[in-house]
Amino acid sequence: MFKKISVLFFTLMLAGCSSWSSVTNYIPFMGNDKKVIDLDKDKIDQKSYAAAYEATVATYKGRVNENFFVDNFASGANDWYLGRILVPVKQIQDKLYTGGHDSDVYAYYSGVLHAEALQANIKRLNANCWEKVDSQSMTQGIYDAMRDLQKGKERGENDEYIAQGSEALLKACTSK
Repeated sequence: MFKKISVLFFTLMLAGCSSWSSVTNYIPFMGNDKKVIDLDKDKIDQKSYAAAYEATVATYKGRVNENFFVDNFASGANDWYLGRILVPVKQIQDKLYTGGHDSDVYAYYSGVLHAEALQANIKRLNANCWEKVDSQSMTQGIYDAMRDLQKGKERGENDEYIAQGSEALLKACTSK
């Protein structure tokens, strides 16, 4: 009986290991290079992406190094935009600013707060402005900006794609 169980266990273990690469597609932070979000270029809303990218670079330039948990930061932003954060922002701020968190946890909640602040600022432009924004493109812009900052190769404010996208958002939110 023990021999049959051992053979069955070995077979299941071997089958599980042989499909390890397919498992990494379903587990966050494993698998491809862009672990949080990787939208196709044709699915990205330029104005949303550009606004998020530009705001993230302006906020975090000089504060991100090679050890910063960029994936955690972007996951926090993504979770905010997907409505997964149920804790009030004030409570997150209070806990985050009292300190004592591991760097990965700090990065995650910093991403949540950054996404919330960005959303609030967009809503200040016009009460209906947030409806003109694609939240997944915002997450992609935040993630790409943080990855670029980590590499020290962020796009500048004169980058044509970023400048045109930011102008498009301003035009969409301020024109009548």
